[in-house]
Amino acid sequence: MFKILIGLIAFWTVIGCSQTVNGLQQKLEQQVVNNAAVHGIPAQAVLVNKNGKVIFKYATNSPSSRLPQTLDEHSVFPIFSVSKLFANVLVYQLLERGELNLEDNIGDYLNLPQQWQKIPLRALLNHTSGIPEYFTMTDGQVVAPKTIEEVIIAFQDQQLTSQPNEKIAYTQTNYLLIKLLLEAITAQSYETLVEERIFHPLQMSNTYLHGRSDTSNSVASYLPNGGQDLVANQYVFPTYGNSHTGAYSTAHDLNSFLSGLMSGKLVNVTLLRELWQQNKLTNGDMNYFSSGWHVEKMGPWQSVGHDGGALLRVTAMLNQRSGEYMLFIYLTNGNLDGVWSNRLIGSLQQHVLPDTFSRLIAWARYKDWFIF
Repeated sequence: MFKILIGLIAFWTVIGCSQTVNGLQQKLEQQVVNNAAVHGIPAQAVLVNKNGKVIFKYATNSPSSRLPQTLDEHSVFPIFSVSKLFANVLVYQLLERGELNLEDNIGDYLNLPQQWQKIPLRALLNHTSGIPEYFTMTDGQVVAPKTIEEVIIAFQDQQLTSQPNEKIAYTQTNYLLIKLLLEAITAQSYETLVEERIFHPLQMSNTYLHGRSDTSNSVASYLPNGGQDLVANQYVFPTYGNSHTGAYSTAHDLNSFLSGLMSGKLVNVTLLRELWQQNKLTNGDMNYFSSGWHVEKMGPWQSVGHDGGALLRVTAMLNQRSGEYMLFIYLTNGNLDGVWSNRLIGSLQQHVLPDTFSRLIAWARYKDWFIF
């Protein structure tokens, strides 16, 4: 195995040194096309940013996508759980202003069932609260209470599934409470907060929340792992769930969002780096969520991001030695084989990361080899 790794490192060193700008563009375009063919992806919009400069953007839709329009970086996709990143940033802004502390309990701000009162705010962001899920899926439909108030009432007698910060249990209910928290502190609706504090300042003109704009111009969405044929995604969450899903955006606007975040336009960069430090759970495991972002290491890079609907992903990478950063946005609207979004990001990283070791890690992850 050691000899194989040494050989791979040598190979990737040669490849990395010999790349030209045009050659890199061609490789990335071909990679995106190959991803569509191999994984049965009908439509894609992809963007890579290095230190504030877009170095690659590409969009394509296959004949199987059944889409009449030509796609580009301004094409609107539903982004599902990537929506949570907007809620995260709103929390960070209140933290920066001293209006909350992540070690505070949610019960300090909201009147909730007794068993929820002592849950720290950080546990909500990191999916370690132990709060059960508020909805079920039945016959291809989301079954949920009609209002967020009814969600709280429905949980009056339900116990936590685990103690706060004991283990990860990814539930959307956490972000319903974050929405209520934000609204309680600011006395504004969640939708207004997102628009006034994120979308408008960053000129994200093609980004909006479910119920706030016409979604008919968005790319049609299909379920992941469709098998022999694409299966339309008919799941519709209530609008009170916009803090965990329900946003629509473009590769261009998500680049504006991540760029604004990395450059300090939304949150102080020093605070942001502190928030992205990983912490251990009480069971001894390392939490792979940090302040609401999926966090991992790749050589000298710290990588933070989030999946959306098991279809798409955004990733920001910060080199902790040099301070440079890279952004990867990979939007899709379905697939036939269930390919995980992190593998799609890895398919780009293997070509563009500047250091050999990190490109090798990305290549191994794209190949689904968990050797690092």
